[in-house]
Amino acid sequence: MSPAGFAFPLRPARLLAWALVGSLLGGPRPGVAGEEARPTPAYPPTRTVDAADVMHGVPVADPYRWLEPDDDPEVKAWDEAQHAVLRRVLDAVPGRAEDQARLAAEFALGGMPSLPRHEGGRRWHTFRASGQEHAVLYATDPGGEPRVVLDPNAWSTEATDRLLRWAPSPDGRYLAYARDEKGSEEAVIHVLDLAQGQELPERIPRAKFSFLAWSDDSLGFFYTPLPDPALVPEGEQEHHRRVRYHRLGTGVLDDPPVYGAGRELLEFPWMYRSSDQRHLFLARTLKDESVETFAATWDGERLGLTPLVLGARDQTYVDRAGDFFVVSSNHLEPNRRVYLAERRPDGTAGSWQPVDLGLAPDAVVQDAWVVGDRFLLVHARQDVVSELVVVRLHEAGAARIPLPGPGTVQDVALRPGSSEVRFAFESYSVPPTHYRADLATPGAEPEAVLRLPTRVAVDDLVSERLAFASRDGTRIPAFVLRRRDTPLDGSAPTVLYGYGGFRVGLYPAFSRARGLWVEGGGVWVVACLRGGDEFGERWHEQGSRAHKQNCFDDLIAVADGLVTSGRARRERLAIQGGSNGGLLVAAVVNQRPDLCRAAICGVPLTDMLRFHRFKYARSWTREYGDPDQAEEFAWIRPYSPYHNAPEGVCYPAVLLTAGLFDGRVNAFHARKMAARWQAAAAGGGPILLRIDRKGGHGAANLTRAIDELVDEWAFLRLTIGR
Repeated sequence: MSPAGFAFPLRPARLLAWALVGSLLGGPRPGVAGEEARPTPAYPPTRTVDAADVMHGVPVADPYRWLEPDDDPEVKAWDEAQHAVLRRVLDAVPGRAEDQARLAAEFALGGMPSLPRHEGGRRWHTFRASGQEHAVLYATDPGGEPRVVLDPNAWSTEATDRLLRWAPSPDGRYLAYARDEKGSEEAVIHVLDLAQGQELPERIPRAKFSFLAWSDDSLGFFYTPLPDPALVPEGEQEHHRRVRYHRLGTGVLDDPPVYGAGRELLEFPWMYRSSDQRHLFLARTLKDESVETFAATWDGERLGLTPLVLGARDQTYVDRAGDFFVVSSNHLEPNRRVYLAERRPDGTAGSWQPVDLGLAPDAVVQDAWVVGDRFLLVHARQDVVSELVVVRLHEAGAARIPLPGPGTVQDVALRPGSSEVRFAFESYSVPPTHYRADLATPGAEPEAVLRLPTRVAVDDLVSERLAFASRDGTRIPAFVLRRRDTPLDGSAPTVLYGYGGFRVGLYPAFSRARGLWVEGGGVWVVACLRGGDEFGERWHEQGSRAHKQNCFDDLIAVADGLVTSGRARRERLAIQGGSNGGLLVAAVVNQRPDLCRAAICGVPLTDMLRFHRFKYARSWTREYGDPDQAEEFAWIRPYSPYHNAPEGVCYPAVLLTAGLFDGRVNAFHARKMAARWQAAAAGGGPILLRIDRKGGHGAANLTRAIDELVDEWAFLRLTIGR
């Protein structure tokens, strides 16, 4: 019998849940041979069309292409019918009210203040208090008390507008900030006159993913907007980035482009200031994902650029300490190292001299900061665990800042003119905590100054590290979080989470929702798949482009390893991932429908032969390949989830989610995949679709995030139990 079947003892609550589902949605459908029949919803009828493409001589059918436009009346009606099925199934699951209450009580404790930023003569931080949907931005003048500067909770009646990024001017008078609506990331830049407490008339649209960097004179700032859609070819409206300069008090249409004319379609330039805020740089990410950097000057009319790093196929970032550039790069070492380069009289960088950090050969440098022109603070990871290394510039030897244990340094905050730093530390069982350390005495124990409040009994949580061999023998780390008295014998409902892409590593981090799930008797497993950056650039490369299948093999290997080692059972196992991780889950469901009982496939990419034609997604061809290129089409076609759903199999239960205002991944990916699976399944399921009609690439506020969690937990209760 397939291990994805329901032939195992059901708890009474789950028997009741399935009885309710069966009575509301119709009787069970026959499963595959030998599989116990499961109750399956009566899905809304979904028509097919004869749409097809011929790509490199290969016919590619697209029977659900009509589901792509969000605003089509027929698509809206189909969405509503799918939503009705979702609600009938999940609202019938016992325990929803209890889950809602536990989550609401936990998040009612408020959030964690951000680490302070010292810019423009003030101290800045954000904080979400109890009862608020979003964090509020505060400023503190020297010797004063924190005062509210921006409160996104008051920006819309449903509190679905968000503060995305912000930057004070060097003289402290102005604040430029970007905000969006409904999680769309379609940002508009505003400017606040802090001295007058008034908004300036500036409204700069099309600022999606734009940085903000002020000129030294505080008269204006640089930003990277999307182009005017009327001036670029169809399908290229989210590319052709140009750096523009906005002088306060002038019209937005007059903002001159100061960099980018004639550059490549997918190049993304941005400007930033050095650690001490005294120097300006321009960096550009090229089509092959290499990063080139220039020292920048601005005379009020023209941007002067002095090349520092050109022509290297790597990711290199530059800071400045006095008359030296600090270079963090994987150009010479795939795990990234730090170098000093003397600033020559013409402003260029001299030869790179390695800084001895005392790191193990397999350690990976993540970040480096210049502190007071005297110290270099480096965040590195050794075997997925953080280290903080302190070096006195131009002196031999390195020291470590003692950390509370194995875990993750999430952020670092500097104070101008001081050797004191603050950093945030957490792990799977340790809530985020702020520490204060003095780099002049790096061996001293840092002082804990603030900790996230939580109702989770964190002292009862334990985490352990495992590793499983993937198909090609590569060892894939996995972290297991559980309550101390929860047996790791397969009897507990287990969720396996993965991502595997874009150099996004999964590191030990605390989650209130995850903590509550584990406190309730569940097990949570996080797999460090190839495609991330846990072990440097080679680890990323082994899970991208022509090697993307390795990511799917890695997740399958961890799931199989948990089962064969007796730590999990397939009938109590779910897999979960979002965005690129949603692609991961969808591909694995197709390739191994027997792997687990359930899958949560969040905001996924599923049509990998058309993804690059919409929104910002063309830039992701750097990660996946370009299906319009014959060689790269050959990589992508064999795993594209929408095109590889097997017919007549018993699928696991799947919950697909999407956001109507998602500025990254179109909702049609989830629609088309849901339709494909619902039609192809011969039993199993249910296959449910949840489209947030007021959300984007994630919920637009805290309340909606909790609602989504409650639905996910109900789905897990229904399928693998709690």
